[in-house]
Amino acid sequence: MEKFILVRANDRVVKVTAKNEGTINKMTLRSAFQLEDDVPIGLFKNDLALSCRVDDIFELQEGWIEAEFELRWEELRRSRPITSIEQAQFRIPSRPGTPMSPYHPELPHDPAPSAKCFIKWMFFLNEKTKSTTICVHPRFFVTFRHGSHRRFDIGDNLKLYHAQKEVDEQTGIEVRVAKIFEAYDFILLKSKSDVVDHKPTIAPVEESEPFTLAGFGNDTGCLSYLPGSIHSVRRHYFSGLGPFILGTSQSSCGDSSGGVWGSRGLIGMNYGCTMMPWKNHQEAISEAAIFNPKNIISPAVEFEKAYMEELEKERKEAKSPPNKKSCLVTVIDGCTLYGAFV
Repeated sequence: MEKFILVRANDRVVKVTAKNEGTINKMTLRSAFQLEDDVPIGLFKNDLALSCRVDDIFELQEGWIEAEFELRWEELRRSRPITSIEQAQFRIPSRPGTPMSPYHPELPHDPAPSAKCFIKWMFFLNEKTKSTTICVHPRFFVTFRHGSHRRFDIGDNLKLYHAQKEVDEQTGIEVRVAKIFEAYDFILLKSKSDVVDHKPTIAPVEESEPFTLAGFGNDTGCLSYLPGSIHSVRRHYFSGLGPFILGTSQSSCGDSSGGVWGSRGLIGMNYGCTMMPWKNHQEAISEAAIFNPKNIISPAVEFEKAYMEELEKERKEAKSPPNKKSCLVTVIDGCTLYGAFV
């Protein structure tokens, strides 16, 4: 017959099987109370904590059979969700003595997403070439301001197309230029009705975070993808614009306003790339050999601020009472005549 102990925790008493030599491991105790693998626990008898060996085994001491013990843990941590990457890479080892990752619990970033994760929010303006446009809300979109888009003014009407199809395969979406943000080099576009069922998640960037850059920086006219990671989140300014973020993706001209997508959602929009600093002829060759351009990223949190301001403006306009029309009053020979409202 198996030998057991009585373990009390959170107003419950559970019979838990122990080893014949009078030991029990942490995994058995966690399993009995359905605790996550990383929740620190302690086993007590008469308010005295039992010693625990380096291999996560408690020694129950003399007279342990069917004796009552108390299991304690931090209640706030008992049901902390564990991500798939955490389960795969940082599970507490089942074999005693197996070392845990030195980075636990500070986990690395999740990998960058594939195109199918964000393609529904990728659009383009059909100009001489396709200009990448990103959906940031069911009714709002962003595209770059520089270059050919300098001609756009607030109130201009434009037509968007979804990046998954060619122009002749769709009717397009009517949008209007709602706002222009020179500092961050983006234009906010607005449609009259919802274009997608929900907006993408917008997240602040984190240093060393991997991302996928999606844009039309190729000769095929199709959306293409480049890998990269966040190089610096410091406030970088270029030609008086910014502050921007720097990444490591090797973007090209057609990648202007390309979406920068991390595992947590949209983290930015591609502005351009850094240029090699000017050098004299003798130094230029050496500099070119070691120069590594960085892509310049406009942070996505600014897009969220922009459309939230526009939504608040719409809300206030909807609540404001309509302006009363004044009545035209004319007096002729002492008689007052009331005309139409103007």
